[in-house]
Amino acid sequence: MSEKMLIFCLLWASVDVCECDLAMFGEVSSPQYPNPYPVDFMQHWKLEVPDGYQIQLTINHLDIKPSPNCCNNFLMVVFNNKVLWKFCGQNFTDRFHPGEKPILAPGSHLQLFFLSDDSNLKSHTGFTASYKAVAVDCGIPELSELMELSEKDPPTTYLKQISLKCKSEFYQLDKKGNFTCNAEGNWVSENGEKLTKIFPKCEPVCGINMEDLSAGRVFGGKPARSGEIPWQLLHKSSPRGSATLISDYWALTAASLVDGNENRNMSWLGGIVNAQDTNAVFMETEKIIIHPNYKKVDKDGRQSDFNNDIALIKMSAMVPLGPNIRPVCLPKKTDEAVKEGMMGTVSGFGVYGGTVSKLLRYGHVHVYSLKSCVSGDLPVSDNMFCAGDDVHGIDSCSGDSGGPLFFPMLGDGTEEHRYVVKGIVSWGPICAKTITKGYYTKVQNYLDWIEETMAKNS
Repeated sequence: MSEKMLIFCLLWASVDVCECDLAMFGEVSSPQYPNPYPVDFMQHWKLEVPDGYQIQLTINHLDIKPSPNCCNNFLMVVFNNKVLWKFCGQNFTDRFHPGEKPILAPGSHLQLFFLSDDSNLKSHTGFTASYKAVAVDCGIPELSELMELSEKDPPTTYLKQISLKCKSEFYQLDKKGNFTCNAEGNWVSENGEKLTKIFPKCEPVCGINMEDLSAGRVFGGKPARSGEIPWQLLHKSSPRGSATLISDYWALTAASLVDGNENRNMSWLGGIVNAQDTNAVFMETEKIIIHPNYKKVDKDGRQSDFNNDIALIKMSAMVPLGPNIRPVCLPKKTDEAVKEGMMGTVSGFGVYGGTVSKLLRYGHVHVYSLKSCVSGDLPVSDNMFCAGDDVHGIDSCSGDSGGPLFFPMLGDGTEEHRYVVKGIVSWGPICAKTITKGYYTKVQNYLDWIEETMAKNS
């Protein structure tokens, strides 16, 4: 017989029920204790203490005839129609003996069932137990290393509240962090959901830079200042290129940059605007994941198709976020798609003035229709868009591959309109010419792949 069926049968059988008064303490015993308990007998006790307390039950003495799984004679402890414990036996060493340790109920009420069959030959005395009310204490929840309580050493008893927050200003909770201690000793949200089920997480604040440095629109290959484009990462050695930080572990780049280097430990620099800065944040890769539909270079090293030119980089350790290194936001599926006429900002440490730039530079570019851009003999797909500047010749160039094209333009971002990476520097026929434009991977087309890949490799 299942435990639920057993409880049902006991509740509906001819059972003597003891409705114990609401009290802070009390005692219960089997019938005729300390004399042997009667045969073929059932009794049911309902114990209750005030809200905000839990019942602590102590079995002071137990002598119930043992049987396999306590099937024939037993004391059963039930909370909310769920069997918590089932006891029988005489000695502490018996498998189903409760021992001397008190039992703490999950709440302010508890039910006891005592049952005997016809086999007690006046030798087993049953049980005696005492109970008392113990103040509910939800305790301090175990928090991640990124999280802390808003108040140090807060009270944690019934109806008291706690508030969680992220330790660093560069992180924010992904959901509300206010919880109340309920009568069952659980921290619950305002909707009654247990903290253990909906534990908030500290997620990096994305798309925010040092706004006071970025006021106004400046056209041209301008050097960036510290904290202005904090999501820019640099791979300084060959192949020289960039990546875009999108979390405290992950970065986006072009598959064409890391093609052939998937099993290599590529080192990245962040938090800098000068490639020679010795104070750079140094990052090593744990894993490089190229989009499965990207067509790799042929045996001669030639690239014939840049479709699906996107890859994810997982760093081997958490990136220490700060004012000069923090992630950009990914677009949402519901965001407006990149279209002709939009203006964004492209950045990188690539070729400038005929030589590789040691400085991080940026420029503002227009998005053009694909049919108005020169592609040479390479195929173009809806997974790309082209951008450049007909007037100033602003463009990404060699050494910029894998870097971001983000919106809105640098200087136009706000708390409400954060910077979002919508393009990855991919390829182009000739850079910095007004007649040609650069091609960018359309990030918004790959959101499902990005999310699934990061989740599988977290």
